[in-house]
Amino acid sequence: MCAWTGPGREVSSKAFMDELCSDVGGYRAFLRRLALQYFGWWVAIAGVPAVFLDHHRCESSMPYLAWCLYGGTVLAMLVMAVLMELTIVQRLGLLKAGELHVLQERRWRRPLASTVLWKLDSYTDMAFVFIARDCGSSLWWASLASIIFCTVFCQMLFNTCFACSDCDGELPESFGFVLLDFKLVNTAVRSVLPFDPDASDLPVAKPVTLKSSANLVGLEKVVGDVAQVCIQSLFLMSASAPHGFVIFSVIVGALNGCLSIALIAQDALQEESAVQARCARSWEVDRELEQGTVLAALAGEVKLVEEGTSSEMPPVLRDPGDRKRAPLAPVSPPGGPSPERLGRSMNDDMAML
Repeated sequence: MCAWTGPGREVSSKAFMDELCSDVGGYRAFLRRLALQYFGWWVAIAGVPAVFLDHHRCESSMPYLAWCLYGGTVLAMLVMAVLMELTIVQRLGLLKAGELHVLQERRWRRPLASTVLWKLDSYTDMAFVFIARDCGSSLWWASLASIIFCTVFCQMLFNTCFACSDCDGELPESFGFVLLDFKLVNTAVRSVLPFDPDASDLPVAKPVTLKSSANLVGLEKVVGDVAQVCIQSLFLMSASAPHGFVIFSVIVGALNGCLSIALIAQDALQEESAVQARCARSWEVDRELEQGTVLAALAGEVKLVEEGTSSEMPPVLRDPGDRKRAPLAPVSPPGGPSPERLGRSMNDDMAML
């Protein structure tokens, strides 16, 4: 476990990630491993349909044993991709060997399901290009153009460049890896953060946060899913005979898009509720401070009035018990000498005579 997770310890995001990634050679090596896995997956899903080209014919009549072999190969690819991502999580020290049962916990279910659906959806979309081309449909051009724009340019090039520059410095330093959208890695890292990377020292929220960046990447994938589902649906409506693999691809694409939208909506609702809770707490604190200030001012005014009234009162009336403890001081008449002084003056005059 990372040594930065002590209570109340303030660290920078760069220092945290450097310490967390020390076992994999530092943050740059960690980011390079993620990028290689990301590009390697797309190379694999482009090469496997080419090897199993006979399974993607327009009217494929392969035996069930061949389809079982093909399905086993695709399943092995998915399992291998998930295990490779979990290997990185284990190298970071966030998952111990033999603790795969923790994936059954609720916080791991959504990222695991989203990872499997997205990888399966990307594979079926790539295989559809081979099927539509073999059937003589011009829709394979549209499908290939959608893959090139949504995947190659938006996800592979743009997201990778922004990941290397931490979204041009808008994201916390050394947190650009979230743009590669390895959901299991992102979930594991966020679970051990000793600070809130989206917190702002200003009274307004940050324009770009980790959650908003992840949601934007999810929206990119939703746009690609919508395009592929529409193209493949048009292919099914124009095909003379239904193709089971294309139907399966449409179902997977729809499920992946719906799950992505649901996760984005849930994150948005949670963020909105958190903002409202912070605003409510701030309003309560301001109201308490305002009430405390008013009460303190009123108490000060009352104290000043009491002190002024007591200073104007004669000493006799301050405490009735003082009459017994101290004699009253003689009070001089308003004008002229006192009787004692007048008597002494007369005696002096007689003595002189």
